[in-house]
Formats: sequence, C-alpha cells, structure tokens
Amino acid sequence: MYICGKGKDEYLTGEISIPATIDSKYRTWKTENHMVMSWLINSMTTEVGESFLLYKTAKEIWETARETYSSSENTYELFEIETRLHDMRQGELTVTQYFNILTQYWQQLDMFEIHSWKCSNDSVLYKKIVEQKRTFKFLLGLNKELDEVRGRIMGIKPLPNIRDAFSEVRREESRKKLMMSDNLSTSTIEGSALYTHNSSQDNKSRKGRPWCEHCKKPGHPKETCWKIHGKPADWKPNRARNDWETRANAATTSGKNSDTSPFTREQIEALQKLLGSGFGEGDW
Repeated sequence: MYICGKGKDEYLTGEISIPATIDSKYRTWKTENHMVMSWLINSMTTEVGESFLLYKTAKEIWETARETYSSSENTYELFEIETRLHDMRQGELTVTQYFNILTQYWQQLDMFEIHSWKCSNDSVLYKKIVEQKRTFKFLLGLNKELDEVRGRIMGIKPLPNIRDAFSEVRREESRKKLMMSDNLSTSTIEGSALYTHNSSQDNKSRKGRPWCEHCKKPGHPKETCWKIHGKPADWKPNRARNDWETRANAATTSGKNSDTSPFTREQIEALQKLLGSGFGEGDW
C-alpha cells in the first residue's frame, strides 16, 4: 500500500526495465530501485530481512518473499480463520466492535480467494452470494435482545447488503440504550417522589404535637426527654389523663428510674388514687 501510494509499484512488477549503465536514466532507476528495496526490507523482521540484503532489484525481493511467505495457499491458516468466524458471537461487544472484527476476518479470507473467472457475470454473482452469506453470519451472531431488528431485516426482500444490515442494527442498539437510560431516570424520579410523599405524610401526622427524635414517641421534644435528661426534680403529676407528654415520659423512663424514684410507696398509691389510673409501681 505504501509503495503504491508513492507510485513505485512498477518496480515490484517489473514494468520498468533496467536501462543500460550508459543510459542517462540508469542513475534515476538505480536510486529509486534501492529506495523500494529499503522499504521492503525495513518492513520485514530483522531475521527475515537479512536474507534479502544481497538481492539486486526490488522485483527479485518481492517475488522471492511472495513465494516463500505467501499465505494464499496456507490451508492451516485458512482453516483457523474459518474456525474463528464460525465461533464468533457478539457477546459483550458492541454492534460496531462485533462488525469490525468480522470485517477483519473477511478481509483475511479475501486474500485466499484467487480465482480466474471465464465470465465476468460469474464473478459478480459469486460476490453477491458471498455477501449474502456474510449478512447471515452477522445477523446470526447478534445477541438475543436484538432479535426484533434481526427478524425485521430477514423479512426484507431482497435481503439488504451487509452494510445496510449493520446500519439498521446499530440504530436499533442506540435506540435501546436511550430507552434504558430514560427508564432509569424515570425510576429515580419516581423513587424520590415517593420518598418525599412519605416524608410529607409522616410530618403531617406529627403536626401539632411534639415529637421526640430520641425515643421516637409523641408528647414531648428531645430537649425534655426523660430518657436523656432524667425526671425533673420538681416534677409533679398532672391530673389530666390525656397529658401525652407526661405519659410518654413516664413510659420511656419506666425501666430506667424504677430504682431511683423520689416517691415512697405511700405517695405512689395516693397518686394512683388521685389520677384514677391503673399504673402500678413497675410503671414508674
């Protein structure tokens, strides 16, 4: 490719004949011939390139290297490529990555396809058959989540070529990724809305009444919770039976202050009668 790009491929094919040494063009030929020879040898490994240093023309190097190292008749290499193609599946690859790997294998196979067609129409027909098989191979190896677009392509008559099939599958892959992203965003928003709604309902249920964040009970704030600060020294029972703060604080400190109550048994009994409640000593 590099040599053809430089316009020097005729030195490989022998299209340029060697001029006589007395010819004015000989020096130009010699310079360009050695330049192409250096390109060829530098493209080889050191071990291989050393065996070509004594050759006199680029054409000799090219023909010898092609005969010695050409893979066009290497059956084992052809078998290896065919095996990899047969086992190739998309798997964790994107559609683009999967298609590019297949294309590389197909290009390697094309190097083995050396046919002398007697009819140009046969050559065209053969290429169509090969492309159809490659389209089938591409569709066969796609992941299951792309079954829908695969079936849609298979239903088109005539079957699209490999490039059109790839473009359609790639668009479907992009659409599915976008939909998954939108669904994830929607789920996150709905989850946040549900949390906000529950928090709002919870706050509404506590509205108008003190709530202790320590013992998680209504009737008093955390700043006056008996579980934290203990019972006030000047505490006196309230006659109102619906005094939620007194009852909540009394309940939360029932286990903690039973041994350090500032009241005697007689005082407790008098308070029970006074309040008309069913509290026992263990409730204090």
